[in-house]
Amino acid sequence: MAQPIGEILAALRGGPAVELRGSAAAAASTVPAVTDITTDSREVRSGWMFCCVVGDHVDGHRFAVDAVSNGATVLLVDHPLDIDVTQVVVADVRAATGWFAAAVHRHPADHLLTIGVTGTNGKTTTAQLVGDVLRYAGRSVDVFGTLTGGHTTPEAPELQRRLAASRDAGTDAVVLEVSSHALALGRVNGAHFDVAVFTNLGRDHLDLHGTTERYFAAKARLFEAGLSDRGVVNIDDVHGRLLVDSSSIEIDTFTVADLRNVSVDATQHSYSWRGQQVRVGMGGAFNVSNSLAAAETCRAVGLAPELVAAGLASARPVPGRFEPIDAGQPFSVIVDYAHTPDGLREALNAARATTYSRVLVVFGCGGDRDREKRPEMAAAAAEIADMIVVTSDNPRSEDPLAIIDAAVAGVPDDYRGTVVIEPDRRTAIAVAFADATEGDVVVIAGKGHEITQTIGSEVIKFDDRMVARELLAARHPGTGPDVSR
Repeated sequence: MAQPIGEILAALRGGPAVELRGSAAAAASTVPAVTDITTDSREVRSGWMFCCVVGDHVDGHRFAVDAVSNGATVLLVDHPLDIDVTQVVVADVRAATGWFAAAVHRHPADHLLTIGVTGTNGKTTTAQLVGDVLRYAGRSVDVFGTLTGGHTTPEAPELQRRLAASRDAGTDAVVLEVSSHALALGRVNGAHFDVAVFTNLGRDHLDLHGTTERYFAAKARLFEAGLSDRGVVNIDDVHGRLLVDSSSIEIDTFTVADLRNVSVDATQHSYSWRGQQVRVGMGGAFNVSNSLAAAETCRAVGLAPELVAAGLASARPVPGRFEPIDAGQPFSVIVDYAHTPDGLREALNAARATTYSRVLVVFGCGGDRDREKRPEMAAAAAEIADMIVVTSDNPRSEDPLAIIDAAVAGVPDDYRGTVVIEPDRRTAIAVAFADATEGDVVVIAGKGHEITQTIGSEVIKFDDRMVARELLAARHPGTGPDVSR
């Protein structure tokens, strides 16, 4: 439904200072009307608002004429342009876009129970578990995050468009993974969360943030009064404790130390929580913290502990998160999305806890991303694994061997295990399988649920889970790859 630009400006709710310029400035309350909003000039349709975002490589103001030709009736700019169209001038277009997107879509979060989950590791699992428990409790729920789109958190126009679609479909609740990029780049400006959840903070995305302090500051934005009403925070993490001390909203805390009767294996975990015995069909000790985060979040929105426990028992496994692959082989295979030093360390420790034999790991580091974490990834692997196979993981525009060399530099000189370099990821997995014997655990880390790999400018099909099943079936003829998931 179209809205006059004057109504949109009136609905910004404390957003940026604006100046209205152009053909409709004298009659802002009636014309022009805006039906949608975007930062991509190619997406523009008649009646849309185009946001001229200045990026690292491209200035959106260069595409304003194209946007108007495609039907844009309003431009969001940081300086007036010599174009006969209504223009809203702001100091920072990127930061302002979220506020305008929320107003254009009539603040859809007002009509939804909205939960935001942030942290370095565990966002996807926690968000999916919260969604499953809420569904078990009878709510209709949408979960947006790593499993549902290109960005963990969509750009502001797409985010508000999705929230509006959920509202219009009669959905009760939305659970959203909120990345540090989204917080630093303003994608959630104009949004509102009933509950914000913090899982943990490790090393990641320093190519954007520069320092761990700035990375944490980005995460902490979610716990400001203007963005969220209430927080649920993991105080097993030092940054969680810092968040409790600095946040301006009401905070509920949780710690694994409060649990009793904790039991974990490769496929499930259980514990006693608030008088309930909780059982979750996900292996790995780190998932205890993730399910506890989900439990406390659901309790914070009013669900009784017994309902939460039943909901967690019904939860579905999360694709690519400590996912076991079984084709009848005599050793265990786990596929996990671990792509940070802490995440890899947690996955390998969880694998170690399931066996008295060896742990083998296949991992790589992404190209065109935080280079300094590469040797830290290998160092984390060397702490725990008996065999390390270093391979490619979305090398993008970089030389895969150069990425591998940077990672291998982190393996200590006194490491007593075996290090194999194999840039072809399929062959690397096969190498680990060929060395594995009965009782071993092979962890294939880094890509998890992803079904493609980016090499140069080419995006090829590659799913660690499917490749593992194919290789295992070839080793054990007659079992066939398990394609049920």
